[in-house]
Amino acid sequence: MDLDDEQYDFTVDNSHLYLNDEVINKYMDLITERSPDTVYAFNTFFYLALSDKGYSHVCRWTKKIDIFSKKKLFIPVHIEDENHWCLIYVDFVHKFIKYYDSLRGRNFKCLKLILKYLMMEHVDKKGKDFHPSGWLLMNVKNCPQQLNHWDCGVFVCMFAEYLSRDAPLNFSQKHMNRFRRQIEFEIKKKKLRKSVSET
Repeated sequence: MDLDDEQYDFTVDNSHLYLNDEVINKYMDLITERSPDTVYAFNTFFYLALSDKGYSHVCRWTKKIDIFSKKKLFIPVHIEDENHWCLIYVDFVHKFIKYYDSLRGRNFKCLKLILKYLMMEHVDKKGKDFHPSGWLLMNVKNCPQQLNHWDCGVFVCMFAEYLSRDAPLNFSQKHMNRFRRQIEFEIKKKKLRKSVSET
């Protein structure tokens, strides 16, 4: 689905609008495409399907993708009760699963579900057990925080973009309007402006 100016207007005049699934998915695709050998980002429907229907409903999503060959995995998470977006970041190198919430939320249930997913995925795709010993599950407390009720999707996109290139999360609410324009520009150009070497 192409993004047209009328349907996806990110201008300052519409800075109070939520980013929808389609925009977040397009941006996650760009993050994956920038580093296809080391990074993979699921779309916004993955966590919903996993949490509502279980592993059997998402096992085929990775039929052509070996997530265990990657260094980083990103999973957008939608909290339906709050209409709020968060991000799961799995680091296969350092063995941690982190939950980033721009409203300081905690979600151990989500963290445990992703660890369980990794264990089941490993058995299904690799034919052997995934050993969770040594893995750290963490609700990140010191990530940038939103000061309104509608920028959560922008924060999620930027969390993933920065983390995917090991950049410090040195942005804040004041950058959100600029990030909205950046997201629009990069989706239209079908390429992220910064390379993984830029921090």
